[in-house]
Amino acid sequence: MNPMRQFLTALAGFLLAGLLNPAAQARSTCGGCVYVTTVVHDTDANGAATLLQSDNYNGAGQATYTQGNGVVSDIYGGTYFLDLYSQTLRTLYITPNQPYAPAQNPPVPIPPPGYYSQYVEMPVHCYDASNNLVPLQNIITPSGNCRLGVDFGYNGVKYKLDMGPVLAAPGPATGLVDVSCNLTSGGQCVSWTVTPNPNGSLANVANLYYWARGGKLTFLGQYYNTFRIDITNP
Repeated sequence: MNPMRQFLTALAGFLLAGLLNPAAQARSTCGGCVYVTTVVHDTDANGAATLLQSDNYNGAGQATYTQGNGVVSDIYGGTYFLDLYSQTLRTLYITPNQPYAPAQNPPVPIPPPGYYSQYVEMPVHCYDASNNLVPLQNIITPSGNCRLGVDFGYNGVKYKLDMGPVLAAPGPATGLVDVSCNLTSGGQCVSWTVTPNPNGSLANVANLYYWARGGKLTFLGQYYNTFRIDITNP
């Protein structure tokens, strides 16, 4: 590949990453960010393996992710984010292909389980009974009306596995997410645990989407996702 082509390819990748991660663009200077420590566990509270796991980079059966070296672990605008797309050392193990109602003749491949860092962004949002956003710091009592999405890339295609009451794009209803407060300080929560809401017929069910041409988020099918994540400030 000639130098000009290499430059244009790299520039296109940089611009695409920015376009596909607008939340990261909005907080690039991190005004108002609260940096937090994230622990992703490989098992649920009963010891069963989860479908979303850590990279075991600095632990066994779990790993800790903190701000720095291309990793973003913060709360911005009341929403939690873990972003890994500006580096390649740290990853999440994502299982996006455990079917509940699988895609039929999908236009893009259904990604396999694996360690991902490309385009990886994992936000957690919580909502009130009218599905208005509630800042994570205000979750003092357990909320079962929350959402976890995880974006990731496979073979140059960006995907989203999304579970919650307010979805990123049209698609069938999914399961919900529980967020529990473990510790408060000054009337606000400073430590949370995030797990799937076990109630309802769609427990652990998430929608799988991909970004089609023109950046349109397009529904593919429904797949299971399970996880256990601890977040603490600091």
